[in-house]
Amino acid sequence: MERTIDVPAFLHGDTKIFYDIKGDGVPIIFIHPPAMGRKVFYYQKELSKHFHVIFPDLSGNGDTSGPEKEVSIRGYANEIKALMDHLQIEKAVVLGYSSGGIVAQEFALSYPERTLSVILSGGFPEVLSETFRYEHILGMYFVKHFPGFLRYVIATSHTNDKQVRNLILSHMKKANHTMWFQFYERSLHYSCTDRLGGLDMPLLLIYGSRDFVNQHIRSYSRYVNFQSAIIKGVSHQVPTKKWQLFNQVITGFVQQQCN
Repeated sequence: MERTIDVPAFLHGDTKIFYDIKGDGVPIIFIHPPAMGRKVFYYQKELSKHFHVIFPDLSGNGDTSGPEKEVSIRGYANEIKALMDHLQIEKAVVLGYSSGGIVAQEFALSYPERTLSVILSGGFPEVLSETFRYEHILGMYFVKHFPGFLRYVIATSHTNDKQVRNLILSHMKKANHTMWFQFYERSLHYSCTDRLGGLDMPLLLIYGSRDFVNQHIRSYSRYVNFQSAIIKGVSHQVPTKKWQLFNQVITGFVQQQCN
């Protein structure tokens, strides 16, 4: 079967969580946005030259299999903890992309003793702008009515490389539509703004210069210390569209904080 060839997995309750793992050194766990699964971090496997990189599919996404269940951001944070327990990793860097960033923040706030540092690409503590709110609502509408079209739009917006685009697209087809919808909905209504002061570990914010989500950096500046990198010439899709620079920024930050 395609889903099990050379892909490690472990049982978390009644859910079988699949993940990719590569390299040695400081562990970095990559947390994906709704439906995209671990394949969105295709180019971040290059970081295995320097670090111990781990790419899970959260429940309802990609190869991870199990009964349909209610999505919660805390539940996804618990899946990251279960992954670390399974791999016997005491502490890790958690890196969240887009809505994966709220899972990363929830993990860091719930399990600070297991968190080395937090990296957010296109991150936000809550949906604050009307444009971003509308994008979530639109995403929920298309998941319900035109999921195939939404998959195509998301995959093509992330890369011009046909092979990588098709890889992401085929992986997205495996997503549970109900849980995909709920991930968007939970992201829309999530807020950790009043808890940001609890992020007392090193924090790195990465944004594209053309991404309207980067206005959320103001929220972080009120509550917490952080480093930031604004990548020119790109919108939201920094991990795929500007992956060389993205990986370079991550390498510098992790080596500075964890060595």
